[in-house]
Amino acid sequence: MRIDQTGKITLIRFAVALAIVIVSPLLLVAGAPIRRCWLRHVCREEAPALIDKANGRVSVHYFVINNQLGRWLCAPTEALVRPARGRVRPR
Repeated sequence: MRIDQTGKITLIRFAVALAIVIVSPLLLVAGAPIRRCWLRHVCREEAPALIDKANGRVSVHYFVINNQLGRWLCAPTEALVRPARGRVRPR
């Protein structure tokens, strides 16, 4: 998608937020594994760049990665998957 197409960018941001609201129950239950698998797929070596400044393009995946609502909904399962820093481990 071209960066100068502000109407499309606004529509994509709204569509991403709507999609995240629709799948919010799933993200609350299993958000961290889904998000990690998807990020591995999007950020792999042979994947196209999320932002291509030379050509003035941005990927739809960029808006999903940077959506704060998606991060908040994945936070509970992320806390379960990753141990908290400074927590004392039982012996």
